[in-house]
Amino acid sequence: MQTEIGQGRRQAILVLLALTGLVVVMDLTIQNVALETIQRELHASSAGLEWSMDSYLITFAAFIFTGGVSADRFGRKKTLLAGLILFGASSALAASSTSIGELILWRSLMGVGAALVPSVSLAILINVFPPAERPRAIGWWAGAAGIALAVGPVIGGMLLEVLWWGSVFLVNAPVILAAVALIIWLVPESRNPNNNSFDPLGVLISVLAVGTLVYGIVRGGDHDDWLSLATAGPIVLGLALVALLVKVESRIKHPALDLSFLRSVRYSAGTFALALAFFAVLGAFFITALYFQGVHGYSPFTAGMLMLPMGLGSWLMSFRSAKMAARFGAGPVVGGGALAIAVAFAGFSQMDKSTGMPLIVLAQVLFGLGWGSMVAPATAALMSDVPMVKAGAGQAVSQTVRQVAGALGVAIIGSLLAVSYRSSLGSAIDVLPADVRDQAASSLGATMHAITQAGLQPGQVAALTTRATQAYLDGMQVTMLTLTAVSLAAAFIAYRWLPGAAKAAPAAPVAPVAVAQPAKGEPART
Repeated sequence: MQTEIGQGRRQAILVLLALTGLVVVMDLTIQNVALETIQRELHASSAGLEWSMDSYLITFAAFIFTGGVSADRFGRKKTLLAGLILFGASSALAASSTSIGELILWRSLMGVGAALVPSVSLAILINVFPPAERPRAIGWWAGAAGIALAVGPVIGGMLLEVLWWGSVFLVNAPVILAAVALIIWLVPESRNPNNNSFDPLGVLISVLAVGTLVYGIVRGGDHDDWLSLATAGPIVLGLALVALLVKVESRIKHPALDLSFLRSVRYSAGTFALALAFFAVLGAFFITALYFQGVHGYSPFTAGMLMLPMGLGSWLMSFRSAKMAARFGAGPVVGGGALAIAVAFAGFSQMDKSTGMPLIVLAQVLFGLGWGSMVAPATAALMSDVPMVKAGAGQAVSQTVRQVAGALGVAIIGSLLAVSYRSSLGSAIDVLPADVRDQAASSLGATMHAITQAGLQPGQVAALTTRATQAYLDGMQVTMLTLTAVSLAAAFIAYRWLPGAAKAAPAAPVAPVAVAQPAKGEPART
């Protein structure tokens, strides 16, 4: 049953939940600018540094589903508070890490806490806002999540200008502390009143399935060894566990995984359009960050600032997209957003070292406008077919699919870039000592680092630097065109299966008005 609360309190809850969502999503990117400092201060290997980032992504994806079903069963407010407290505490502990192993542990726990926030906060919004106000509320909520990906590197860069590397994690703690106090005061409790049972087996299998699958995907992208047992084994095991989960859940009365959601064309179309978009967007973030710093030589702070046009465009469009969807339908708005993203990525595929900042900013703005046009209308459309009492579970299934797609985007696009880069670099790497060539050919950053350590002649340095930069641009062209095709696939799904504009009902025929006849001998009335 929907909670009846005043409009002012509803707006305060919306701002609060959007802020908490912004903080946990921001942590997907805020660490990027601190990697070099963390590696130096904690004496971390490249593998350790990668896992300090990947551990957050893996546990985030693995526990989203658990958060949603737990919220519907035990209470959405309680689940949200538990997630925020775990996230805030582990953020403070991550900031005080003295080894890379400690940092990986605390980042893993941060991912668990963060996973409980997005699906649960949206379920709370759906419970708090009446149907007429939900699209706008979802638009603001989605806008905060969209801008979070872009502002993470900016805030991280600003903190590193004056503070130590741990500040990029510690900044979460006071925000979360204030949010917890306000949630206790403002947010009403809600749950699914029709489900008094819990499915621990389904929850356990879901965590193992998604965690194992995403681990294999991430490892494959990091090491570019998709056919090795260490990569293919977890992926196959994860897929087998997903199949087991579907089989187990189809046989119980109150399953953790409610397969009935997927029978809805609108739910499935919205979920998979957003999944393809997540694949493309997170893959593009990986590519453009390297382009800004590796090709143009921008500082981490300047590279972070170049993400802001995308975030601003996303934020501006997110809360306008609800009105556009009401007028034109979710399909055209979501599809149009995906097309805008495709155009932006096609533009990036043609950029090189001479591309000026105005064109980069224009592409970033178009990217953001497209992303902002997709998230809120697609989310509102897919959730419109989910019963309100199952809002947590419905959003959790959709969020899990998106996070797995996002992990695939980073891993596959990163792997494709590495293969293209190594191939394009070719024999130019042979001027380096034989014992460092293989590592140096793995990425533009590794090549540049090897150049500074190898003691080459100035002419050799210039030639290899030019060749490495061009090899990266060749790889960026391949990957960005791939992401363009993925975005076009998202547009097709949206146009084909999400609803269009509602047709106006035909006007009812006007019945003839009966005129009373005057009685015999009575004068007619005028």
